[in-house]
Amino acid sequence: MRHVTDIRRFIAGLVVTMLLACAAVVLTPAVQAQAAGTSYYVDCSAAANGTGTSGSPWNSLAGPNAKTFAPGDQLLLKRGTTCTGTLHPLGSGSAAGGSISIDAYGTGALPILAGGGGTDAIYLHNQEYWEISNLEVTNTGAVKGANARRGVYVVLENYGTGNHYKVSNLNIHDVNGNNSKEVDGSAGILFAVLGTTTPSSFNDVVIDGNTVADIARSGINMSSTWLCRPSIGCNNPAWTPWTGVVVRNNTVHDTDGDGIVVQMSKDALIEHNVVYNAAKAPNAANAGIWAWDSDGTVIQYNEAYGTKKLTGNPDGQGFDVDYGQDGTIVQYNYSHDNEGGFLLFCGCGGGSRLSSNAVARYNVSEDDRLRVVNMLGSQDSMFYNNTIYVPSGSTANIFEVSGAWNDLTLANNLIYNLGSGGYVYTSGQPASNFSWRNNLFYGNHPSSEPTGNGNITGDPLLTSPGSGGTGINSVAGYQISSSSSPAIGAGVVIPDNGGKDYWGSTVPAVCAPDIGADQFSSPSDTTCLANENLGFEKGSLTAWSAWNSASVVNSGAHSGTYAVRVGPSPASVENYVPVAPRTTYRVSGWVKSAVAGEVVNVGVKNTGGLETVASASGTGWTFVSADFTTGAANGTVRLYCYKSSGSGNGYCDDLAVTPVKNHVINGNFESGHTVPWRNGDFSLSGTSSNGNAAGLTNASLSSGSLWQLIYTLKPNTTYRLSGAIASQTAGTTTALEAKLYNGSAVTSASTTSSTYSKQSTTFTTGAGVTTARVYCHLVSGTGDGYCDEVTLTEQ
Repeated sequence: MRHVTDIRRFIAGLVVTMLLACAAVVLTPAVQAQAAGTSYYVDCSAAANGTGTSGSPWNSLAGPNAKTFAPGDQLLLKRGTTCTGTLHPLGSGSAAGGSISIDAYGTGALPILAGGGGTDAIYLHNQEYWEISNLEVTNTGAVKGANARRGVYVVLENYGTGNHYKVSNLNIHDVNGNNSKEVDGSAGILFAVLGTTTPSSFNDVVIDGNTVADIARSGINMSSTWLCRPSIGCNNPAWTPWTGVVVRNNTVHDTDGDGIVVQMSKDALIEHNVVYNAAKAPNAANAGIWAWDSDGTVIQYNEAYGTKKLTGNPDGQGFDVDYGQDGTIVQYNYSHDNEGGFLLFCGCGGGSRLSSNAVARYNVSEDDRLRVVNMLGSQDSMFYNNTIYVPSGSTANIFEVSGAWNDLTLANNLIYNLGSGGYVYTSGQPASNFSWRNNLFYGNHPSSEPTGNGNITGDPLLTSPGSGGTGINSVAGYQISSSSSPAIGAGVVIPDNGGKDYWGSTVPAVCAPDIGADQFSSPSDTTCLANENLGFEKGSLTAWSAWNSASVVNSGAHSGTYAVRVGPSPASVENYVPVAPRTTYRVSGWVKSAVAGEVVNVGVKNTGGLETVASASGTGWTFVSADFTTGAANGTVRLYCYKSSGSGNGYCDDLAVTPVKNHVINGNFESGHTVPWRNGDFSLSGTSSNGNAAGLTNASLSSGSLWQLIYTLKPNTTYRLSGAIASQTAGTTTALEAKLYNGSAVTSASTTSSTYSKQSTTFTTGAGVTTARVYCHLVSGTGDGYCDEVTLTEQ
């Protein structure tokens, strides 16, 4: 979704924030212990006002609003009564003394808090350790949209960190505010951070089990003035993320705008929610469930349906991975009947704005409209093992690129297309920007449908496709019905795949998975790993091919019983190892040489880029490793142990190809865009005189340097910066560099060759340091410098 206009307004005036855009394990915050405090009572049906005791309750909100509550206190509203106005009790709880709670007492219907068209029905400002539950909340004015209106509004303003908030079991409805979704906009539930002098954020926010309905504008929303970082296009006030945010078990429906949005958070969890009939008014940039300006968000076990796409709303999807995000995971969700489609990837808005490292996996989409998956920009992201059903008569495109820059892998998806839509790209974002690998296509086959690279066609033999109803458990029809299905075992192995499918069955980590959201088969990872024989423990060269003199030996192994001997040189053994496309891996192993000084190599080739080698020459076992990124078409690489020269034997053992996190975004430049690389007189080139190290494009640097700020590091940790670099003119120096990781320290690796080579250097972050800058630098000489396949990995 798009925030360009709003960011300009924010930077200019800092009056309001911008419009909101466009199995992982998450720990739930610990339950706050409730200390013994004082209970206060409100009975708004009482004829006379009391003192707040059970025998003499207050009869309006004026009593509790004048009270400063203490840790452990309770404010109890009588069931079956209605209180009008804004409830704004004072005071804070504490970690030691316990939370302050607002709850119901008595029997009958929930007590009603009727805001009456004022700004808020419940309001907390610069307070913490509060729990609100078991209330009915409305805020209906005589004229819809006359002002901002909210059901629950919790605010921190130049406060620092506010801790422990729980909003549960509320029935919030009929909030008819204006169309704003800013920090002071309209919503059923809104948490917001205001001010620009003291960095502020929430910690431990749980919104659980609420019903939020008939809301203008947002259902459950969050916003902050402390939002700026390069990935959203501004620098100050600096991003101050919220932590411990959990939104679960809520039902949100009939909202004029978004259903559920989490913002400015780190490692938030959105799960087990139902959102339907969102975006009912023609407002800009609304979807069902999404996050913005947040890292590590997990969106799982949710259902989104019936999201509207009216005039003025370019989106209308059930789910959205918007810009200003890194590492969002969308998994185990059910999306259906959304007018704008299932999922939006939106690294959009221009400039430095981007979304990166997103994952959408094991979701089911049925009869989502217009464009099931809509690409508006996402770097280094993956869409895999989803099942998509498009019914007869539908004109929805399965996949549609609308702009921005993209680097997306789509693998193991089951696409059941009975409609007439296809796959739509733009001139600036052609099909070559997307890696389609090992997908299954059934039904109608438009000419734009991807082919090759393990993609297959055929009837997947689903139980009852098209039979999904309302409810996340209504989609059993998308499970595979027979062991004869061509989807079985036809997928490519994806690292860190979450471990289970939509229905909770175990997904293999080593064996080839099934295609789609259902893992029907049960292959043994133990068997598959043993069959790869990377430690030679089969006592033979099973799975390996030998060149010249090579054999397995049963003495002196690094671990276990066996190792491989290559030599006397030259000699090698090679093994095809499964990998995922466009994924960073580490090749490693233990090597030794019979003759000191003679090099033994462990490496990989056929990676889609340069051959990657790690070497040692000692006579004792030495661990070696190197990093590489696979190409768009890779399903395997060739792993080898090799001794090229010398009179003695070489030995290898415990070889491995393992996935590692690459902290560099767009390190292979395959998105066709330079973001988030900055500065320097550089461009992307597909036709340089030296070619490319990998893929379609590289970075061509005509002067100075280009750099990227890495902000996902850990203190006191060693990292390796690697890449393929070359110079246009032999003798010109091109370097990879890292800076600002520990004071003024600088580390670099360089070349003066006109032929691409892999270079690497390591550095260790300082105490408290979580950022660094990495550079491609044209140091000296004439002509251009070239960079490709840049990685930064933890050692």
